[in-house]
Amino acid sequence: FEHAIAEELNKISRTVEQRKNCSVDFNSSSSLRNAMEPFIAVARLQREEARQCVFDTLDKVMMPHEPQECESRRASTSSEFPCHIGSTFGVPYPALRSESSFLYDVDSFPLDRVLAETLGVGDLSKLHIDNPLIKDKGKLMAPLQNRGKRRKFHQCFDSFVTSQVIPLLHFQALSKGVFYTNRHQLQKGKPQSIIYRYQAFPTINIVRPGECSTDPHCDMAQGHSIGNISYHIPLTATFGTNAVYTESRPGREDWHPLVTKSPGLGFQFDGARCLHFNLKNETDITRVSLNFQIAITRAPESCGDIDYDTDDQLCCPELLKDTLSQDNFYDEVVVNVGDVPRSYLPGPVATKRKGRISVVG
Repeated sequence: FEHAIAEELNKISRTVEQRKNCSVDFNSSSSLRNAMEPFIAVARLQREEARQCVFDTLDKVMMPHEPQECESRRASTSSEFPCHIGSTFGVPYPALRSESSFLYDVDSFPLDRVLAETLGVGDLSKLHIDNPLIKDKGKLMAPLQNRGKRRKFHQCFDSFVTSQVIPLLHFQALSKGVFYTNRHQLQKGKPQSIIYRYQAFPTINIVRPGECSTDPHCDMAQGHSIGNISYHIPLTATFGTNAVYTESRPGREDWHPLVTKSPGLGFQFDGARCLHFNLKNETDITRVSLNFQIAITRAPESCGDIDYDTDDQLCCPELLKDTLSQDNFYDEVVVNVGDVPRSYLPGPVATKRKGRISVVG
């Protein structure tokens, strides 16, 4: 992928200097799109195979509750893959999956400064000066393998997710009526305990100048749940060839970069289904970013006597499971919806779920 794109960029007279500062416009060059196509085709196929696993899981969930609808869907299948990629069938909370950006206070959540301190570097964007490509990145990342050394960064990240990102996502879900889409739950009129399952420690991407690209892919094809919403938090400037490129919606293939000038801007997007990739970093700075995922479901104790509903937009437990569910990869917080008013007394809206996972070790 890296060599095919670089070769094509050279053919269309994009100099290295231009690529340092300008975003690559994949949508204006047919030759560039043709160079990408073999790699995109593989990613599409992998995504469709992952979607088929989702449909198979839904069949198992639906059959006891909606046998006629399940059989009708099977009968209407006219190809190996039953729904166009743009379909929202089986996709949890489709209203929350549009790509968006949000601001956060870097003084309240100094993720970049705390990470730089943890790694022992002064400026994340210049860490390649003392840690060039010839040096093993594993040594640079070694402090993050030490529970004590990473504690401060882990606390900062956990506070950022539980105090900034989840409340923002919860507001979006409330405004879109996501919690009130199960007719059986509405008939019972019971309060709901909503679980936000989030990645307990972020994936930290460090892409130094000259570092290689990542082929097009979607997270679902790599074993992640379709219920996950993806977050990309750049801790350095992102532009040109050091940015992440993604499509705005699954199947659109309108490739564009997630660009920032400085820390303080984050991105929410449907990384589970949208194809995304990195190019070889030909800029003069290192890109450092955090990636993590959040899924929304009902607590088992609040839905044990509620039947499955095909219109329910929350992620069912069967779709929530993925290849990382059993490895303490995720933590959870609970938010009560429709409960007795708390009479304006101070206290947390979101609470850790039973302290099940140690956040800071």
